[in-house]
Amino acid sequence: MTATRTLSRYLVVEVAQYTAIGLLAAIPVVLIPNLFDRAEEFLGAEIALADQLDFARCILPLVMGYALPIAFLFGLLLAIGRLDADCEVTAMRASGLGPAALALPICVFGAIVSAATAYLVIDREPHFKRELVSLGLRLASQGSLIQEGRFQSYGDRTIFVRRRGDGRRLEGVMLSDSSSEARSLRVFAEAGEFSFDPASGRLRLSLEDGDLRIEPAPSGTFEDYRISFSRFEVDFPALQRGAEPLRQHIDELGLEALRDAIRRIESGDRGRDLPYRNPLIYSTQIQRMFALPLSPVLFALVGSAIGLRGVVRSRSRGLLLALGVFGGYYALFAYAQDVAREGVVAPRLAIWTPNAILLVVGAALLLDSRRLR
Repeated sequence: MTATRTLSRYLVVEVAQYTAIGLLAAIPVVLIPNLFDRAEEFLGAEIALADQLDFARCILPLVMGYALPIAFLFGLLLAIGRLDADCEVTAMRASGLGPAALALPICVFGAIVSAATAYLVIDREPHFKRELVSLGLRLASQGSLIQEGRFQSYGDRTIFVRRRGDGRRLEGVMLSDSSSEARSLRVFAEAGEFSFDPASGRLRLSLEDGDLRIEPAPSGTFEDYRISFSRFEVDFPALQRGAEPLRQHIDELGLEALRDAIRRIESGDRGRDLPYRNPLIYSTQIQRMFALPLSPVLFALVGSAIGLRGVVRSRSRGLLLALGVFGGYYALFAYAQDVAREGVVAPRLAIWTPNAILLVVGAALLLDSRRLR
């Protein structure tokens, strides 16, 4: 009994060490795309150091919810690869220790990782995504959406400002608008000012003393499609957030808000504040929030079963196996979300199918490893 407890502690420490290393490697991989996506979506300009730190404070917990299961899988298979390469797995089996002696402590550690992931995905993810939106709106209202000396694109519109004056004043403004398939507009103005409406996410430009040009000119006489103005106003969505008014993304809604949205839709409410009118999208999100955090404990079951079969044998092979298991699971999970949202398969059945497959594969491999003793 003492030997089993000692072995369990040894296995958990070994896996935890490699998981920590995997986390250091996984965080930048998941973090960098999120930083670029969020910065482009919300900020569109350079921001102060304090705002950058606030941005990092919000984005790191979001990244951790996805990096932690990846790091655990990498750590598990790398640790088993090291144990197998040093013949420690063979020694454990030769001493009479069965599959449970290896699988049980790893699965318990996996359950702890799953609990941490569940807290991040279910509780913290919606909260910090809403904070990111608030941060973006605050910066936008302070003028971060307009930066002098740079071409900035907002969907089908591009703005260039030669210089920003005091407050909201602008000098030397060029606006290109290709939102219409039939005609594109180019606006050149000597000066102007801007305002931002946080409620709708729209940027308004009040331009002064300039020309409006319609392209292409169908008659070939360009001057017929050049209009001078003393004042011209235009507004458009400046944040890539969908329709007007500014509505929450599905991943910004907590469990209670998701359930409330389903109740409202089923009762006939078609409020404009709802990001989607299809209840399947909300049901899929709820199932995702519960199913995804279980991946670490399922990875533990599959990984320990693979280790008992002597397949890993080296750290490099363990890394390749981790990439294969991780890629296959998340590809299947993403596909399950798509078919659930489209109504092809019920959300509960679709979302839990990847977990069920991992469970069956892990259990089958573990039972088969008893035969190989």
